Amino acid sequence: MSRLIAIIAGVILLLVAAVVALPFIIPAETYKPRLVELVKAQTGRDLAIDGPISFSFFPQIALNVKDARFSNASWGKDPEMVAMKELRATLKIMPLFRGEVEVGSFVLVDPVIHLEVRRDGTPNWQFTPPASAESAAPADAGADSSSGDNGYSVKQVRLGDISISNGTASYSNAQTGAAFALSDVNVDVSLPSLDDQLAVDGSAVWQGDKVAINLTADRPRAFIEGGKSNVDLAVSAPKVNASYKGSMQTLGGVAFGGDVDLSVPSVRDLAGWVGSPLPAGDGFGPLSIKGHAEGTDSNQRFSKAQIAFDGMNATGDMSVNTAGRRPSIKGQLALDKIDVNTYLGSPSSGGGSGGEGSSGGSGSAAGSGWSDEPIDMSGLKAVDADLSLSAEKILARDLTIGASALRLTLNNGLLKANLSKLSLYDGAGSGNLTLNGASATPQMAASFAIKGVSANPLLTDLAKFSRLEGKSAINFDVTSAGRSQRAMVSALNGKGAMTFTNGKIKGINIAGLVRNVLGASATGWQTGGSQDTDFSELGGTFTIANGILSNNDLKMLSPLIRITGAGTVNMPAQTLKYRVQPKLAATLEGQGGSVDAKGIEVPIIVEGPWSSPRFRPDLESMLKDPQSTIDTINTLKKDGGKGLINSLLGKPSGDAAPAEGDAATTEETAPKQVKPEDVLKGLFGR
Repeated sequence: MSRLIAIIAGVILLLVAAVVALPFIIPAETYKPRLVELVKAQTGRDLAIDGPISFSFFPQIALNVKDARFSNASWGKDPEMVAMKELRATLKIMPLFRGEVEVGSFVLVDPVIHLEVRRDGTPNWQFTPPASAESAAPADAGADSSSGDNGYSVKQVRLGDISISNGTASYSNAQTGAAFALSDVNVDVSLPSLDDQLAVDGSAVWQGDKVAINLTADRPRAFIEGGKSNVDLAVSAPKVNASYKGSMQTLGGVAFGGDVDLSVPSVRDLAGWVGSPLPAGDGFGPLSIKGHAEGTDSNQRFSKAQIAFDGMNATGDMSVNTAGRRPSIKGQLALDKIDVNTYLGSPSSGGGSGGEGSSGGSGSAAGSGWSDEPIDMSGLKAVDADLSLSAEKILARDLTIGASALRLTLNNGLLKANLSKLSLYDGAGSGNLTLNGASATPQMAASFAIKGVSANPLLTDLAKFSRLEGKSAINFDVTSAGRSQRAMVSALNGKGAMTFTNGKIKGINIAGLVRNVLGASATGWQTGGSQDTDFSELGGTFTIANGILSNNDLKMLSPLIRITGAGTVNMPAQTLKYRVQPKLAATLEGQGGSVDAKGIEVPIIVEGPWSSPRFRPDLESMLKDPQSTIDTINTLKKDGGKGLINSLLGKPSGDAAPAEGDAATTEETAPKQVKPEDVLKGLFGR
């Protein structure tokens, strides 16, 4: 027995010696062609080894290849699919007998990899073996299947020194147009076993920026068995920083669920960096997202998210789908503000000033005009969205809307906002806003109904007009289209109505103007509290055609005065052309009083720039019916309105003319012939 054992031991030693000596006995040039033939038979591609090649079989299988090249598909852009300066690999022998694969090392030095997809969808990593290999495939497959349960199976995988040094990789897809390249690829992988933690530490340069990736997975075996493993992933680059801590499943696609922290200095820069540049325009700047995320590689859902985007902060739930032509966002969010201005372009400093400047608050000339800077809404085509939002405020140009709730949909550049709750300058209401950034010319439509609004801050912010105070009820329905603010205003069309109550027109005393009607025309708004016109009600309806607002039913009710009028407001030119008919009324009734109260009518023409209009009496129309003017004065006197007339005329009560039948009235003092001009002069103290 001992002799038999000695013989067996001797045979084993001879075999080991043969394995060790084999690489030295057989020249490399002998098995290099065989290796090339084997690769050709299995892939249909050519393998070229320009450098030396060496094998060793003990104490581990080792392969060292230098200057190797693997050919590309015949239709590929590059001649080689893979080229490398050196490949070093070792595989331990003894674990193979236990059904385990233990790689001692696998090192690629200066590899260059080109991956391509043809227009018909064929990738260059899809190999086509020669016909002989294809015909042999069924037999091979049958052999594999027959070995089935009795065949060799891998029970364990262990990786030692796995690394890529100074690699380069490129990818292009003729179907989608996607293309990118990586350089300076350096990766180190540690995998003691499938049941121990996997660690990957790598970096690469993409589009000129270095990207660092760190990954740990607690249970790597789960990735090949369809299970889940806890994962900690961090990606760091100048244009994006992201971390994920949670579970991940890779079989049949990526699925995950965990906590995400994403920080992007500029979404616009990031989109261009990854090869999907956004249309030119403003917005899409800083973005950060924190919260719980779950989903797949193309569909992500965020709950209890904290989002900051373009200076706006939000909390809530949302989902993002990236499988379509554009990212699609859905969710319910509560925001501190919605700043529409971010996506409407930046008007010039004079744009939209609309009139009033800083000098005394009276305004600049109409020549300052509206902005001619292009309005670019193409940024609305960057994403699709369906969002239910609540916001503490909404900013649109100089307009500030208070706490509001809205449903916002965005589809291929068409934004629709339905404001079910709208707070506007102490008032409340609802409305709809549509912005169309899909067409070559930006378009806008708005429909709102609001009441209780403070007129002064609204008109100041909307048109830089601060001469009107009071509470207002507003409803309007307008549309427009244009490439600039000026073009938008010039193309404005629609209709609406406004009513102001318990307010004043600042800078003009209409009653005083009427009393001095035969004097020089007044120009511009006058300053001082005494130069205001109080009213209890002011309003009317209007239509807008190509930026020209027309009103035919203006009315104002106030004690001692009534006003009716009609005219136009040229919004593109920022000018007024109105004919108003103030009536010094014989009544102290204000709001709710009759417009037809008896009084003295003195029509006034208001025209010129709305920042500094001219006010002049329309005496010509008064003199067309002189008897009516005389009769009105006499009627007021007969009705015992001496105190009222004196008040209207700004005279003390002692200056009142004696009433008809008064003892002081004599034939000598009574005028024999009355001229309208004289009556007006006497009436207004001239």
